Amino acid sequence: MFYSTSWTSWISMISLIFITEGTAQCLKPTGKENVVLTNDALLQNDYPEGSEVTFQCSNGYVIEQGSERITCTNRNWSVLELTCKKKDCGYPAEIPHLKYDYKAGGTLFGASIRVFCDKGYYLQGPSYRQCFATGWSGKPKCEVVICEVPNNISNGIISRKPDKEFPEYGDVIQYSCNQGYTLVGNKSSECNEDGEYTSTPECKDTTTTISSSITTLTTMTVPTTKQGIFTGLEGQEDTWESDINDATAHTRLEKTTGEKRSYYNF
Repeated sequence: MFYSTSWTSWISMISLIFITEGTAQCLKPTGKENVVLTNDALLQNDYPEGSEVTFQCSNGYVIEQGSERITCTNRNWSVLELTCKKKDCGYPAEIPHLKYDYKAGGTLFGASIRVFCDKGYYLQGPSYRQCFATGWSGKPKCEVVICEVPNNISNGIISRKPDKEFPEYGDVIQYSCNQGYTLVGNKSSECNEDGEYTSTPECKDTTTTISSSITTLTTMTVPTTKQGIFTGLEGQEDTWESDINDATAHTRLEKTTGEKRSYYNF
């Protein structure tokens, strides 16, 4: 009876050892900075001896080096070698007339860059783009500034304009005047970056009102003599006379006063 009991005890102990060895397992593994278990590994409840689990990089990070797998051996996990680094979104694709300012944070995951347009263009969309795990956010674009349809000018016409419904930044409008009028100002007007025209000329009448005094001269030749009185050094006076064959007399009519004035050229 004693031997039978002892034998039974030994069998029970051996069975317990085998059962214990058979159910040996590891605890749920943990990751490290920017390294996490895959979804499948997270859903596992048991990690028996010899089992493997896979890790992956956190959102926004990519593999830098090392194995993604670890193994359960003697209730311990092997060393996790995987290391991860931030995703680099790189430079965004070029968009016509659109520029970026990278001073805010470069091109790595989480960085933001400012968006702006060339002169004469305006931004449609966000003024910033951010580097996400899926790439750059937003889809901005730059549209050209347009001006209103140009108006005709009084006594003139538009002699040249672009062949489009609305003039755009940099387009030039040219004007000319009707006959009898003169252009005052620049004949060309440009659509600027503010959506305004630089200038608009005017057409002025070229005829002027004749005013002020107008002088009419009448010329005639008359025979005449020229006389004068000579006073000597001692107070003696004497007369003199000279023939003038070609003296020219002029009569001037002052329009402003109506007076007639005569004078001679010798």
